[in-house]
Amino acid sequence: MKRVLFVMLGLAMLSLGCQNTVEDVCEDIRECNDVVADACLTDGSKLQSTAESRGCDDEFETYIDCVADARCSWRDVCQAPRSALESCAGTFP
Repeated sequence: MKRVLFVMLGLAMLSLGCQNTVEDVCEDIRECNDVVADACLTDGSKLQSTAESRGCDDEFETYIDCVADARCSWRDVCQAPRSALESCAGTFP
């Protein structure tokens, strides 16, 4: 029983360590023509804080994961996750 508990705890810790962060995503998309690195970090951090305070953690994670995967085409590809996040946390740049 203890072995199962430790394995489950280990898997949970691994999954937490693999989440995309605002910093990582901004670093990944800084090569895109329309991204200003400082604005990305500022806006992303503010959005994350707002999402957390309003209980929109899942919507934020879905959106940031989409941006991370889409890279430079994120504005077109991530409209649905963005809309879901805005419905929960309010509009953002």
